[in-house]
Order: sequence, then structure tokens, then C-alpha cells
Amino acid sequence: MSYRAVLGRLVSRTAVHIGTSVPGDVTDSIFRRDVEGNFVLPGTAIGGVLRSVATRLAPRLGSPVCRALWSTEEMGELSTIQRNQPCGCWVCHLFGDIQPGEGGSEKSGGRASRLIVAHARACSPDGKIPRVRDGVGIDRSTGASARAGSVKFDLEILPNGTEFALRLELEDTNANDEMLLVAALAEWQAGRAWIGGRTARGLGAFDLCDVRLMERELSSTDGLMRFLKAEAPWENATEIPDWLPFGLNKARRQLQGCTACHEGVARSFATVRFDLKIDGPFLINDTMAAVQSDFDHVPLLDKISTDGKPVLPGASLRGVLRSHAERIARTLITLNVGDRAVFLAKCPACNPVESRETAALANCDTLLRKVAKIPDEQEITDQQLCLACRLFGSTRRGSRFIVEDAEADAETLRKVLDFLAIDRFTGGGKKGAKFDAIALWQPTFHARLHLENPAAWELGWLTLVLRDLADGMLTIGLGGAKGFGRAKVASLSLDHGFIRDEDFVGPIQMVAKHTEPMSGLYRVRSWDTSDADQWAELSVLAQSWVDKFHKVVNAFERKPKLQLQEDSYFSDHLPTLYGKEDYRCLLNP
Repeated sequence: MSYRAVLGRLVSRTAVHIGTSVPGDVTDSIFRRDVEGNFVLPGTAIGGVLRSVATRLAPRLGSPVCRALWSTEEMGELSTIQRNQPCGCWVCHLFGDIQPGEGGSEKSGGRASRLIVAHARACSPDGKIPRVRDGVGIDRSTGASARAGSVKFDLEILPNGTEFALRLELEDTNANDEMLLVAALAEWQAGRAWIGGRTARGLGAFDLCDVRLMERELSSTDGLMRFLKAEAPWENATEIPDWLPFGLNKARRQLQGCTACHEGVARSFATVRFDLKIDGPFLINDTMAAVQSDFDHVPLLDKISTDGKPVLPGASLRGVLRSHAERIARTLITLNVGDRAVFLAKCPACNPVESRETAALANCDTLLRKVAKIPDEQEITDQQLCLACRLFGSTRRGSRFIVEDAEADAETLRKVLDFLAIDRFTGGGKKGAKFDAIALWQPTFHARLHLENPAAWELGWLTLVLRDLADGMLTIGLGGAKGFGRAKVASLSLDHGFIRDEDFVGPIQMVAKHTEPMSGLYRVRSWDTSDADQWAELSVLAQSWVDKFHKVVNAFERKPKLQLQEDSYFSDHLPTLYGKEDYRCLLNP
């Protein structure tokens, strides 16, 4: 008998938010604290994310698929007796059964978790304090804030670089339990850990460092007494050398195929990194810092200091990417349909901030709840969502697409700018309309996007969006109409991770005869646009993804009860002013 604990450090790569659903005096959502007022990552948050990763990986190691991934139809095929039995997968064996039954034994009734996850207390870096970050939804038709959707919000965050002490304690585990835990922790060690709220919008990215397995022998009376008297028994325990690397190598040798995988089972990932160069001034306003300064607008920095690094929030970049992706998809359909009725049935992208069912491009959640009358608690499928909500997520289904906060160099030049509105009658300055700002001058942000289990058409869609971003067609941040935020992609790299050859999103011939480096359980194929040969190969692969996207968007059709009731182009008046056929003549003179 022994006491075993896994120790490590969780270091945030971006800002972090763990909400309480309780508003504070100055924010809509305060950060979670313990009874002593310390900021903490709750054990439930850490354990929940760790279990989610393990649930996706376990079938690739030989475990039955956890019932957490089963559909409602699959669960309905079980008898009452079967539904009351424990799941029996490796995940439930380690983390506790998701559907514990009745019975006096583990076989009949299941048991609680064998993994105890402690709260992780924050250690704030020097010079960095909690902040309040603002957010607002953008209306797709006007490009301004979506007031009708009431999507203005703010939340309390801890800055990037905040460190948390991780501690997991193991109780009565077997070899499969430890192999599954090692595989999940290896994902975190590789930088694929996102914990807390709004992770798809830039927050909560972590790196796991210094992972160690500590053990104390309890078989002797003296050893047991020392353990019981110790306030922190893991501190004086003996480290098991190379626990994680040894276990990871064992897990890699046991990888299974995935010919009939459930939707959530791990298959592949795509990570895109690029430098986003701004041509001219750039500003994402930090309201909290502006209140403390003598300026009306100041840039968002990772800390309130002259040496703070400028930050492009993942939410801002993600909003621009999604809005442009929607515009691409709707444009393709508009060119291929004949009238309003067909467009309303085939429109592939809703307006996520439009909550009125009779307004143009009403969002999918509104149509599901108010038109189709599907309750909020009822499970839905991808087929009930538009293509944009399938990729970027909705209130009914979370997103597999993560856009992290992007940092710029601390030495980025700042400039003070003055603004004055002009009176339309006098041509002079308008009284009371004078304001100023500190703007960043030509910053370069280092961006990172991650997509879990990508489909070829999803990668094709993102390819089109990033191509337009690289061509300078998009603006980001405040003052786009005033020349602010003109962005271009300076350099780009793509890492495509896949577990086996058949999981590669593209021709298997590209990887069948190659040996790629490993990252966790994944083989990783990388391309960098600075290498001419890699760029040529990636261009051919990306074109195949784009072709798949065209096929999917042209074949898309909404279910009868989920069709749009209105849109912003095929209205009663616009076709008479600027008809579709006239538009085609302009394209093909």
C-alpha cells in the first residue's frame, strides 16, 4: 500500500477566467476565490477538463467508448437493466462512473473517482494584477455593436503567466488507469490545455510543466504514522523517475485504429500559428486602464505598466474570422440560388448575435427554441445547426475551434492621437466631441489557432478566411473605418496532428512513407510558408480542402422547421434596386 500523488505547474499562456455566475461591484463575473480570498482553479474545473481529454483519447488506447459520447439514440437502445449498470470504460474506472447504479459492489453499482483533484491556488506574477476585460458582440449587417442582442459584457481575469500548483492523488489505480492519465497529461504538457471560461475565445490556455509522480510507502507502521502526521505528505515523498515519458511510450505502442469512431473520439488536430502585422495604428481599448489614466482610450496590455505587452484578445480576432467566414459562405450561396425562398432554406451561416426569430439571419439557438420548439435541455446534432455554428460553436454546442489571445512585443511603439468631431452645420469642431487615445503603431501580434478533429471542409473554409486576412482585406479592433487595424499575415505555419495514417485529413500518400515527430499520442506533420517546398505541398493540400468546402456549402440545406424567416439581401426592396442578374453582369461583363 502506498500514497501516490502527481505534482506539476500549470502556467497560463493567456489570460484566465473561472467564473462564479455572481456579479461583482465592477464586473459581470468575478473570478473564483477560496474562503481566504485567494484566486483558485477549482478541482472540478481541472478534473472536468482532464476527464474530457481522457474520454476522447481512451478508445484509441483500447478502452470501450464512454457513454458520455453516446448519442440519445444509442442510449435508447439499452434496456433498463443495462442503463442502470456502470459504463465499464477506462474513463469511468479512473474518474468515477457517470451513471452509478444501485448495488453493493463496484461491478453492479460502480464507485467514486480513483483520482482526487485538489484546488490549484494562483501565484500572481510580479507586476500583474487581476483585470476586468470588456467584450461586445458585433452586428453582421451594420458592423456596429449588436445592441438588440444585448451582448455587452465584462469579466474578471488573471493575466497570462499566472502559475497554479497542480496536485492529483491516485487511489487504488491499475495499469490502464495510469496509462490513460499519462496520455491526458501529455496533451497538457504539449500545450493543448484550455481550462475555465471562454476558452474558445482566447482565455484559459495553459502549459503543464515539471510533472512528477511522488510516492510514499504506507505498508510499515512508522511510514503510515509519518504520513498521517504530515500536513503536506507529497512534499517528503520519493519521486518515481521518468514516470511520464515511460508511460507515454507504453501508450504509443498500444494505439488502436478508429474505423468506426464516435464523433468525439480523438483523431486529429490542426494548429495554425502566424504573425499578424498591423499597417498603421491599432487600438483595442482597455476601459479599466483608461479610467486610471488621463486618456480616453488606451491599448489593452498584459499588465498595467510601461513594459506591458500589447494583447489582441482572442475574442476580437475570432469575431473577425467568424464574421468573414459567414460572409464568404453566404456570398457563395447567394450566387447560386435564384430567389429569397431558396436562400432562406439554404443559408449556411446565421447571425450569432441576432436573437429575434423574425429578424434577418436569426441565430440557430433562436430558431431551435422559438420556431422548432426544441427545449434547451434537449440534445441536438450538427444537422440541426448551420455550418457556421458547427465550426465556430453556438449556445447549444461548444466550439472545437480555439483562437487564443495574441501578444505583441513589449517594445511596440505607442503614439498619442487627438480626435475631434466636425459640426455638420458650421464645419468647425463640435463642442464636447474632443477625445484622445494612445494607439499602438504597426504592432505585430503572434497568433495561435487550434481546431480539434477538423473536417476537410472546415479547413477549407478557414483557408479562405486566412487567405483574405493575408491579403489585407480585414480590419481588426477599434476605428476600422478611420484607417485603424489594417492587418496582414506576415508568416504562417501549420501543425497537423493525427494518431494513425487514416486520421490524416488529406491523401494518405502524403504521410504513409514518412516518420513524423510525436506530440503526445499524435504524429505531427508541419508546414511553414517560409519554406518553398513546404509551401507548394501545403497549397495543393489546402486546395483540396477548399474544394471540399465548396461541395459542402452548395449541398447544405436547413431542416424545414429551422429555415430562416428573413435575411438582409433578398428583402422586398433591394432586388428592385440592385437585382441579382445585374450583379452577375457586373461579375461577368
